[in-house]
Amino acid sequence: MEKDKNKIELVYEYIQREFKINKNQIHSKVRTRDINDARRLFWYVMRNYFEYSFQKIGNITLHNHSTIIASCKKFDIYSDVYPKITTIPYKDICFQLDLVKDSLEEQVLELKQKMVVINQELDRILTIKQLENEREKLHC
Repeated sequence: MEKDKNKIELVYEYIQREFKINKNQIHSKVRTRDINDARRLFWYVMRNYFEYSFQKIGNITLHNHSTIIASCKKFDIYSDVYPKITTIPYKDICFQLDLVKDSLEEQVLELKQKMVVINQELDRILTIKQLENEREKLHC
């Protein structure tokens, strides 16, 4: 979970921005429609994008795993009927999370490429140094 912490925060931020529901409300026991919709989306993302167990999601949001199971099933049922509060935000969140993933992977790739260049330069410098040492030995 630690490696996903930043991405999970992005999900909270998305829900805050799009649904006007904050992290504490997601964790609360309040059952108003808007909070339930936002909570359901959060749980669905945790389950389907991050592939967390229902128990793990329950530990994060302080809810019973059976509540989360029922809510994720309801999300699937609502997907056809209410895409504005289910499918569309879910796809949007996943897209944004993938962008973060891609940018991190790109950063790793860039660093690996820089390492190759640095290692080549080090090899070149070491070769020059070895040649200088050999010349010195010959002149001594």
